[in-house]
Amino acid sequence: MIAGLRGVVQRIESSGLVLTLGPVDVRVSVPGRTASMVSVGQDLALRTYLYVREDQLALYGFRGGDELELFELLMTVSGVGPKAAMAILSALDASEIRRAINQGDSHLLTRAQGIGARVAARIITDLQGKIPLVEADVEQETGAQTAAITALMAMGYTGIEAKRAVDGVATVDSVEDLIRSALGFLADR
Repeated sequence: MIAGLRGVVQRIESSGLVLTLGPVDVRVSVPGRTASMVSVGQDLALRTYLYVREDQLALYGFRGGDELELFELLMTVSGVGPKAAMAILSALDASEIRRAINQGDSHLLTRAQGIGARVAARIITDLQGKIPLVEADVEQETGAQTAAITALMAMGYTGIEAKRAVDGVATVDSVEDLIRSALGFLADR
């Protein structure tokens, strides 16, 4: 419904920002990292998510589509509402969240306020393999390793399984040989 906003930051509040859009002021909840990077009077464009419930109407804003996508994915997990999703996005940047989920690092997710071990484990269980690896998140892999991990994930393996399989085989020259060796590694397990 409301895909984005562009306006001037009127106020910075503990729960977000107030943006002036022409003659209208709009309250938008944003991750803490975003709120700390803006100043009053600054022009700001946000991608938004309109949260509608019987007793609540709230607007959540994000500086990029990556944060918005992660917010929407986190909200699909049972027990994770907008407050918890915003806490995670405030505590960790998008690449740290993707890495934590794909590598099964629930401890990293518990750094967010209000996220305990059980909720973090549920997030990993529900989202592992659904969040694609981004090249910037896999800095230590070569191009062939990244391509092989992506291909294995497309075959239905989780990010952790794919990475372990690729790491567990000897380095080979082509992506095809690497995938073949990784599939053999997975079959032996």
